[in-house]
Amino acid sequence: MNGDAVEETEDDAVWRWPGMAGAVLALVSMGYAHVTAGDAVDPMRNLVGDYALLDAGAWAMTTGTIALALGSVWTAYGLARVDPARSAAARVLFLAAALGLLLTAAFPAGSAPGAASIGGEIHRWSAAVVFTALPCAGWMLGRRFGRRSLPVVSVLSVAFLATFLAAHPGSAVSNLMDGADYYGLVERLLLLTDMTLVFLAARGLNGRTHEGARLPFQPRPGAGAAVPAPRAPASAP
Repeated sequence: MNGDAVEETEDDAVWRWPGMAGAVLALVSMGYAHVTAGDAVDPMRNLVGDYALLDAGAWAMTTGTIALALGSVWTAYGLARVDPARSAAARVLFLAAALGLLLTAAFPAGSAPGAASIGGEIHRWSAAVVFTALPCAGWMLGRRFGRRSLPVVSVLSVAFLATFLAAHPGSAVSNLMDGADYYGLVERLLLLTDMTLVFLAARGLNGRTHEGARLPFQPRPGAGAAVPAPRAPASAP
């Protein structure tokens, strides 16, 4: 058998599926909150954090947020296992996003939009960390390992973030673009792209060479940024 052939083993799957499952569970939980509290929250105008203020959606949103945080942590840990040298910056960003997610779950946004509170400020700044760290991590991984899907989704995430900030009530251009009518929808699209980034990054944690050396993020043919891991030296007779 070719020494560079990639074999998917049970050990490799351990690093892929928990991260992917965290992203999927976050999506399912957010969808459940939309269904159970749909009459109380306008998905076009209201933020996703408003579901956490309702009994029907609070546990679902908390579960989904924690699941995405754990998926990010597991992805960072998997990157440390398969390619510690070239993934250091991306791992830090995934861990920062995980911490931001946990803080947003611990400090829900205030129920009064105009009222400032310490918990509300922690929630907003933590969300800002999540919305910037994940697309940056996805962009780095995609460019470094030749995975085109990650940079594409990262660009979409940044575009949705810019639109969300512009449409948010209180911004200088919100009234000009009628942002209050759809900024809740933009936030949901932003969250969807970030969940997708975690899913795609976790899915890339795969592969071993036949000798046992790991090949993270199986590179596309001709992708110059991806360099296969060297073969393990042959043992002396």
